[in-house]
Amino acid sequence: MNATRRRLAVLTASVLIISGAATFAHAADVVIAGPGGLAQEAQRKALFEPAAKALGWTFEEDTSQSWTEARAQVDAGAVSWDIISLSMGEVQLAVDAGVIIKLPPDIVDRKDFVPGSVNDYCVGNGVYSTVVAFSTKKYGNDGPKSMEDFWDVKKFPGKRGLFRSPRGNLEAAVLALGHTPSEVYDFLSTEEGKKAAFEKIAELKPHAIWWDSGAQATQLVKDGEVDMIYGWNGRLQAAIDDGAPFKINFKDGLLESDCYAVVNGGPHTDNAIKFIKEISKPEYIKDLPKYIPYGGANLKAYAQYDEKTLSRLTSSPENAKQQYPANVDFWGKNGTTLSEAFDNMLLSK
Repeated sequence: MNATRRRLAVLTASVLIISGAATFAHAADVVIAGPGGLAQEAQRKALFEPAAKALGWTFEEDTSQSWTEARAQVDAGAVSWDIISLSMGEVQLAVDAGVIIKLPPDIVDRKDFVPGSVNDYCVGNGVYSTVVAFSTKKYGNDGPKSMEDFWDVKKFPGKRGLFRSPRGNLEAAVLALGHTPSEVYDFLSTEEGKKAAFEKIAELKPHAIWWDSGAQATQLVKDGEVDMIYGWNGRLQAAIDDGAPFKINFKDGLLESDCYAVVNGGPHTDNAIKFIKEISKPEYIKDLPKYIPYGGANLKAYAQYDEKTLSRLTSSPENAKQQYPANVDFWGKNGTTLSEAFDNMLLSK
């Protein structure tokens, strides 16, 4: 989606959000805007429903694909959401815009959580990775083993699936240029580095199918429309579980976490804080992998998993050590500019 279309989409969403505010504002004890799709379905079953039952509450759900949708509500003074799910990279943007509030320091014990998954404004819910998966039908078990392989269209001919966003793709391009994970963000902090990374991504344009949602990524794999894909591990695993002949390679995966924040001016702020505290407990978090192959941010849940479960979780110790964490500060500072540059790169010849 180019910059103009994105702005129009946000404007349209703003009208819908504001007009629907009365619907949600007083219909339940807490209103949650989640990421939609399989992730929100898993959170509903593992977290929302049992936590609401324990509290004796009712809840309503909506979906959100960007923090700017909550901003539209806040700016209009018509807030219908209490809790919003964000990526950690969006948090500072939402803070700077006055969209979310500071949480009580004792809402969770941070030492129990994946490092970097909790801050003053957001509490981690799920840990996921952007990883490479490849067709075993096309490549057998000798598919791409690194980002350099993913970019090597001579050694590994075929269609690549890539998310229509700079986030993740820029980091992957730096690895494909031969840099180590520890060098990625230093390299991207220079203008020369950004330029080189965009040029590297542009090399794949003739070989790429760009996907816009997790559901689309899953379908591309299931339908065999791509031979390899760089995408969210839970969506790729869902396709594999449905019979797609693909294999995930966790090496060079980009580790990230989503988190829950409280929307400024929501109808049930106190309830929202209490609900986040409740759903962040390990007795709920431990059940997430029953519904989606994402581990929760609360590490106390991991002691209860067997080896089979751990092998599927991107955040398990064995898989996590092959990956590197996303730098949310980098994206907080550069996200808007890089998104515009990415759109321009896709539109250029």
